[in-house]
Amino acid sequence: MRNVIKLLKTGSAIIAISLITACSSDDDTPIVNPGNTTVEEIKIDEGKLSAFPLFGINPTAIDIVDPEITDNKEVKYGEIKITVPATITLDAIRAAITSSELNLSKFEISPSNDVQLSYVDGKVNVYTIMNALGKKEELLHYNVSIIREVVPEPETLKITGFKFEKSKNPSLPSDIEMSRIIEDTGLDKLYIFVPVGTDFTDLIPTITYDGTKLYYYQDSSQTPGAGTEYPVEGQSIDFKYPKSFILEVKDRDNDQFRTTTVIVDVKNPLKVETVSVTTPDVTEGASQTFEVTKWTNQGNHMLVYGKADAEENQDPAPPVRAIRIRRELPSVGMIPGNSANVNVTVKGDTYPATTYKTTAVFYPRIRYHEEIDDLLEPAKLDITAKIVK
Repeated sequence: MRNVIKLLKTGSAIIAISLITACSSDDDTPIVNPGNTTVEEIKIDEGKLSAFPLFGINPTAIDIVDPEITDNKEVKYGEIKITVPATITLDAIRAAITSSELNLSKFEISPSNDVQLSYVDGKVNVYTIMNALGKKEELLHYNVSIIREVVPEPETLKITGFKFEKSKNPSLPSDIEMSRIIEDTGLDKLYIFVPVGTDFTDLIPTITYDGTKLYYYQDSSQTPGAGTEYPVEGQSIDFKYPKSFILEVKDRDNDQFRTTTVIVDVKNPLKVETVSVTTPDVTEGASQTFEVTKWTNQGNHMLVYGKADAEENQDPAPPVRAIRIRRELPSVGMIPGNSANVNVTVKGDTYPATTYKTTAVFYPRIRYHEEIDDLLEPAKLDITAKIVK
């Protein structure tokens, strides 16, 4: 029995010595990871992402700002801003990080590639880089945001506004806005009316447009698309007949354009020199024609016959037409500043002796611009004629 006890004591001593030796070994032997690789100090700047691919999505732009690192410690999160095509939904997006973007033998990323995240309404998701060896310590972070690209609206290449501001044109009584734009194949038409007496040779327009650049030229025979760029601050333009003013709006690629011709005139271009005339008496049974006054083109473009001149306030009432009015006009039209006769025929050979009255209404028309007849003001002439026995 003593021998047994002695053996037991001897075995206990051996076990105790082994434990002491093992404890001593903990301080000297490196920690070995499951892969039997010695753990070294992690250099966290090696964990920076070189790219941030998305699963099944080709971004149109990506901007990566690395985290800020001081003394091997992260002091500021990194930023990743990604732009994707406008057709991509911003929900259920996942990353596709491979060893090309991150050394996966040393680091891992969370959330993992199989996690779907939403970026709707500007949501930002944080991706964390951790060491893959030993304790899973968080090393670096990236705030990730994804937006859809803004698809530029198609440019209409139109003039959207045209006016003469009093601040730029002191001779005008107030700001004057355009009256109408008429769209036409190949050439739009813009109309703006200024007061009678305006100096057409020196006007500074304020122009707005839907396009990338604005050009102009003043020779209608000039090759379209070869205008001079109109300055942002504007410039004085000579609109006086026979000069033209044509605008070109070009697109962002500088290969498409749309032209607009600008018509600057007055609303009452036809002026009658007198507003009321009385013809000499006409003997009953005779018909006589008199030159009673002149009409003048006080506008800025050539005038032609348009809507038929009319009469109103006839006394006696129609169908009596003892007074016939005719406005003369050169065959090609009346250029600005020129005048022509207004003739009145008194039909004493048709109607009995009495006094006749009427008001002639003269409707102006700008040559090639009959679509704005309704914007122009007619001129009127009161006429009195007497047929005597």
